[in-house]
Amino acid sequence: MEPAGTVDDPDDYTFDLPDDLVAQEPPEARGGERCDARLAVLRRGTAQVEHRSFRDIDAYFGPEDVLVLNNARVVPTLLYGEDGEGRVVAVSIHSPRPDGGWYCLVAPAAVCRPGAEFRLGPERQVAGRLVAEVEPGVWEIRLTPGDGETLYRLAEPIYPGYLKQVPADPEYYQNVYGTRPGAVLFPSAGRHFTPAVLDRLQDMGVAVAEVTLLIAARSHHFVRELFRKRVAEGGAGDVAAEDRVDRAARTEGFDFPRAERYEVAAPVAEAINERRARGGRVVVCGTSALRTLETVTGPDGVVSEGSGSTQLRITPGHRFRACDAFITNLHRPRSSELLLTSAFTGREPLLDVYRRELVPGAYRFHEFGDSMLIV
Repeated sequence: MEPAGTVDDPDDYTFDLPDDLVAQEPPEARGGERCDARLAVLRRGTAQVEHRSFRDIDAYFGPEDVLVLNNARVVPTLLYGEDGEGRVVAVSIHSPRPDGGWYCLVAPAAVCRPGAEFRLGPERQVAGRLVAEVEPGVWEIRLTPGDGETLYRLAEPIYPGYLKQVPADPEYYQNVYGTRPGAVLFPSAGRHFTPAVLDRLQDMGVAVAEVTLLIAARSHHFVRELFRKRVAEGGAGDVAAEDRVDRAARTEGFDFPRAERYEVAAPVAEAINERRARGGRVVVCGTSALRTLETVTGPDGVVSEGSGSTQLRITPGHRFRACDAFITNLHRPRSSELLLTSAFTGREPLLDVYRRELVPGAYRFHEFGDSMLIV
């Protein structure tokens, strides 16, 4: 895989985002449908923007095209308990390993050492043992029981900090086609699709290809918040020491993804390659699906089947191999998602659209907000 391009300064990716444009609930909560979201259509290489409804997105597809979706389903991943010395521990698991282990983030840092043992879960029914630190702040852990179905049932969900309350319906934080449990966070660019919209596309002849990327938490924010909460409730733990670790670990850089598990099945790769060979376009939905597809595509543009772990960073200078059009949500300033999108559009054209069209037009941002199609 080719190296990522030069990473710009986060200050080059700023714009004013009023708090009232951060969507707190989806259209369904107000009696509407997912596809009621607005759709800004940006044509690459121009300043042209069309303002549509997402329900009209089929107007931008041709019968030979293929739509690529990330079928990951969000699951609860936060577990808490104590270590062998009775100190409060919070763990967020992600990306199950082929050998039965898991990767995880842990708080507090004081408990993190190879061989450390935890008792986790509401009734401390899960035994955990840290194996090794695989990258800064990320540990391999062995859990008993270690199957996802059990662990997800015992864990708590993670929701973005900018949501002022948890979704009224947990299904709001899922895609209608999400079938592969294991994502910590939501591959939300596809939440605007309804079965009816997908049916219309397939009736036109558009192929739908599903890849899987199990999105992990970007930071220790959620495990640290749970640790602080449990200590405040009377548990044993040094919050001041963890706060010092937190301050030292903070960075002003981009919030790039951690290594995450992906899978592209052989029939999926074949469908994408076959459509492209016939002159169809590859329309990728979401940054997670795009990172997955670029991971398994060779310099010749041929998509291969595969599974494993990817930490691909798509930045300006990246040569896209398997994406002809891109569906994405509206992203906050200084985010790695905004950086990735600018790699596809160019930084200045994208920021101009945000500043000139989207923010003044009161488009709504993040998971429950509006959408953009780049063609």
